[in-house]
Amino acid sequence: MIKYILAVFIIIGSIFKTNAQNQNISNGAFFEGEPYIVVNPKNTQNIVVAWMGFVIGNTGRLSIKIRSSFDAGKTWNKTITMPHIVPSTYKSADPSMVFDENGNLFLSYIDYRESPDSGGVYLYKSVNGGLSWGTPVKMIDVDADPGKSALDRPFIAINKQGDKLYLTTKPAPWIAAPNRPYYTCSVDSGKTWKAWRYIDTTGYLVGNAIQAPMAAPIAIGTHFYAAYPSYVTAQNVYPQYILASSNNNGNSFTYKQILSGNTGNINDSAKLAYKLLVNPADSNHLVFIYPYSPFGDIDVMMTESHNAGNTWTAAVRINDDAQQNGKMQDLIWADFDSDGDLVISWRDRRNANGFGYATASEFYAAFRDKDSVNFSANIKLSDSLVAYNNILAQNGNDFMGIALDNDTMSAVWANTSDGSLDVWFVRTVAKTGKTTSISLIESESMEVSVYPNPSDGIYYIEMNDQSIITKIDIYNALGENIRSYNTKSQMQEINLCDKPSGIYILNIEVRGKIYTKKIVK
Repeated sequence: MIKYILAVFIIIGSIFKTNAQNQNISNGAFFEGEPYIVVNPKNTQNIVVAWMGFVIGNTGRLSIKIRSSFDAGKTWNKTITMPHIVPSTYKSADPSMVFDENGNLFLSYIDYRESPDSGGVYLYKSVNGGLSWGTPVKMIDVDADPGKSALDRPFIAINKQGDKLYLTTKPAPWIAAPNRPYYTCSVDSGKTWKAWRYIDTTGYLVGNAIQAPMAAPIAIGTHFYAAYPSYVTAQNVYPQYILASSNNNGNSFTYKQILSGNTGNINDSAKLAYKLLVNPADSNHLVFIYPYSPFGDIDVMMTESHNAGNTWTAAVRINDDAQQNGKMQDLIWADFDSDGDLVISWRDRRNANGFGYATASEFYAAFRDKDSVNFSANIKLSDSLVAYNNILAQNGNDFMGIALDNDTMSAVWANTSDGSLDVWFVRTVAKTGKTTSISLIESESMEVSVYPNPSDGIYYIEMNDQSIITKIDIYNALGENIRSYNTKSQMQEINLCDKPSGIYILNIEVRGKIYTKKIVK
């Protein structure tokens, strides 16, 4: 749903088993994306992944899906599909999760309807590692700021004890600038939420040039921090990233500049999210990771503060491929573990034949030990170079995720290696690069879907990319053509109620290409 392009600029330039194929732990039939991963601090064998995808029979309506592991990713429990507030009309997107120190898991996501708009951002709580979920609580309404649809890219942050939760969000991506990011919080473990407010303020405004001003939040102790973009020439002749901080639950904020600079050459398709972190072992240590193109192609950059954001270090380039090689990196994510080790991950194109966004990619990470000032050599997380598919330019699939625990990285991402948009999981020892667990969380066909399957006789064939179906031929197990449909539509109903139970093969013609699907009656 979201593309994190900061209007026409990005700040100062933008602003396992190593060779084994990652394994699948579920298979679906639709688009999946934006995977989010968390590790339970009370039981680090408990890993939970949430993502957004379609549900059979719910054509056109996204839902949030969740899988939990209790053996560090070796096996996964059955996929849970989270409910819609209004099952017949709402759709969901943008999952975000946090654990508290006691193992309570909080999930937020958008559940809403367009035209007329209704819904908002909702919070769910699980006390059993993601196996079941309590009653939803609305954190912010779609019409909280009239006309702005204040529900895009919600992120939740939490203090260690879990009694204070924080939400940041922003207007929907189709809302024209000027826009501002939103903040609200709960001081009773998510049961109730304070009235929302804007994060920016006079002297530190986002400005009129940035359509999608995402605020990246983090919390530690009594402090809440959020990083957001700004471009107001009266404030600074250059674009900026601003750090907002509060120690009184958002009743007031203080503001500092993280960095500013000239704009650079940015590909409009790139997923240009940025990430703010705080070191759990040192509450004054903040890290900001962001995309930047000082050498003509987007690199992964980092700056950090050791005095709670008052001053920031010179930027460090994290990806270690050759400079000025025209290879774009994006889809940034990062995490600290409890004692201060740091990992940063991203989508990488260094080994692709082409240049820019629309070329093959892999997933990489860099690790820094708490006792070092330098990062390791880059670590390749994925096992193959995956060709570009134009579904990656669409809204959605904007994030990969990574979590770090005791020098072990648990990462999730989406790619298109087999004609599906697949959500992969890999668990890697940071210091050695050795993979300890690999799995494919979900696999969703990007082109044609058939549902329900199995069925009593009525099926629907639908193109996920809005292409037109021209013909459908149906064959029985003997290879006999038992029925054909000539059509010019994106979705076609077929009826086999008069046919005996068994397996049938569909040949679906689209743009001269034949897609083959197996159905069961």
